[in-house]
Order: sequence, then structure tokens, then C-alpha cells
Amino acid sequence: RFIGDRLAPDLQAAEEAKGAVQRAIDTWEGLVANVCGVQERGQGELRTMVDLGAQVYCQAEVPDTSHIFVNVGLGFHAELTLDEALAFAEKKLVGLRGDLRERVEEAASIQSHVKLVTEGIRELMLLSPESNR
Repeated sequence: RFIGDRLAPDLQAAEEAKGAVQRAIDTWEGLVANVCGVQERGQGELRTMVDLGAQVYCQAEVPDTSHIFVNVGLGFHAELTLDEALAFAEKKLVGLRGDLRERVEEAASIQSHVKLVTEGIRELMLLSPESNR
């Protein structure tokens, strides 16, 4: 009962938190890749598809790619040069990777607790009443 009521929900929450951090890392790595691509190609303007929400996209033209708006957190967006955006993204990735390591360790710890409790229950069930005398 302890496993199902306490450890299983904790493990599921830890796995979900780990997945959320991994998705954030993927998003920031995508930004780095896109910015590097724009810099390497020397694109002054860009045509792209923009997600408006709920999987609705529209075509957009960016006349000047020297600056981009980056979500810096708490609902704020900052206009940054491409180099500033790369520097910000790298700092953000360092923090997120540390957070991911913590989430992986947390999930592993909970899994080890599940295994420990399961093995303890199995050992208790194998003890016969005669061996307690």
C-alpha cells in the first residue's frame, strides 16, 4: 500500500518534472541551433511559420534578423542581438542541465526506494512463523 499510495505518485511526479525540464532544454537547444544557422548563412531577412497557439500556424516575414525577442522568464521578452541571445541561451542551458541532473537523481532515488520496499516485503513474506520461535 505504501508503494501505491506514496512512492508511485512521487515517482510519476518526478518523471513528469524530468520530462518538463528535458522539453525546456530541447526548446533552448532549438533556439541555439536556429540562431547559429541564421548567423552562418548571414540571413538579413527570413520567412518562417509561426505558431499562434493551439497548433495554428501562419507565415511570417522577418525583415531584420539582427535582433530577436527572447522569453527571459516571468512572461517578459527581451530584444537581444543574436550574440546576446546565444549567450543567454547557453546560461539558461547550464541551469536547466543542472536541474535535469537533480530530477534524474530524484527519480533514481525514488525507484531505489520502491525496489528496497518491494524486496523487504518479499523477505517478510518468505519468513515462516516457525522461524520466529
